[in-house]
Amino acid sequence: MDKKLITDFTNLANQQWQVINDGVMGGLSDGQFQINAEGNAVFLGTVSLKNNGGFTSVKNREPINLQGYNGIRLTIRGDGNRYSFRIQTGEGSKTHKWSYECRFDTDPNSTEEVQLPFDDFKPTYRGSTPKGVPPIDPGSIHNFGFLISDKQEGEFRLEIEKIEAYV
Repeated sequence: MDKKLITDFTNLANQQWQVINDGVMGGLSDGQFQINAEGNAVFLGTVSLKNNGGFTSVKNREPINLQGYNGIRLTIRGDGNRYSFRIQTGEGSKTHKWSYECRFDTDPNSTEEVQLPFDDFKPTYRGSTPKGVPPIDPGSIHNFGFLISDKQEGEFRLEIEKIEAYV
């Protein structure tokens, strides 16, 4: 149980990925999620700060139990931007309104492994830190995904080879 493959995108038809752009708040950012010729996922698009925008995200609505694991390992090729890996937990079928996020920087045009310990994930809700939120429970993950924000205006491209949990 040293590691657990969450996805390498070969089973994409069984996954529930959804792009959420800042258009839900009037923004003009445009994110997309696709599979490239190598079979890797690519989260790409343009972040716009117009109309109080400034983010785009993609999430997988596939619940997963990572009890006993210490964190997430991403094999990625970045573009020099900073991204967040976000996890939303819940109780039973009810998803909490807050997320837990861990930010990471990327090297442009370099494939790398990024380890995100669960202890480094911080609760967030609409850009603020909510009070009274318990630590992340890896055994009750309802969804997970990626976000680009932090006023990083312009084009972005994050290639994801695989997502794993590690001990």
